[in-house]
Amino acid sequence: MSNASFYDLARDRFRSGLAEIAGKWGWYFALGAFLVILGVIASGMGVVTTMFSVVVLGWILLGAGAGLVILSFLTGRWSGFLLSLAAGVLSIIAGIEMLSYPVSAAVAITMIIGTILLVAGIFRSVASLVMRFPNWGWALVSGIAAFALGAMLLKNWQNTSLWFLGFAIGIDLILHGISWMTFSVGVHRLAEELGITEADRRAA
Repeated sequence: MSNASFYDLARDRFRSGLAEIAGKWGWYFALGAFLVILGVIASGMGVVTTMFSVVVLGWILLGAGAGLVILSFLTGRWSGFLLSLAAGVLSIIAGIEMLSYPVSAAVAITMIIGTILLVAGIFRSVASLVMRFPNWGWALVSGIAAFALGAMLLKNWQNTSLWFLGFAIGIDLILHGISWMTFSVGVHRLAEELGITEADRRAA
């Protein structure tokens, strides 16, 4: 296959794929808008979202633990039987504890997140100052921000633990929704610039 024919084939595949996505760009935009609305609601009701997420996580741990216990007995001759069984039992216990004491679970999760942010912020800041890689200043700013957020969570865990997890989930949904919206608009504009018609989109 010559370079010209290979280029034409790649171009045709790109145009057909772009036409297929561009034909449904409105659905992607609607998905992004829905996620943004959901994120605003979730972040605005931070305490409810936090409790809901903790309960859901508790049920997930409970189900995963039960599955591990059952699987460990089905593969009883496996050398990792006891390890798998112990992991399943611990997962069940953690799930039950989270379902029984969701507020305490939210506090524990918040403190874990705060500790991770604190350590990651210190590491990122020190590494950027020592290594001085390209655009290291942004990494330093990111490390300082992570350190500050982690310190804030650990210092005020009594107040932040009830709403922080739900607020973070809401912000993540908002950012995810915005990314889908910008993606859909970008695809739509690119299709128009390349002269992809409505007939091309239907054919794809």
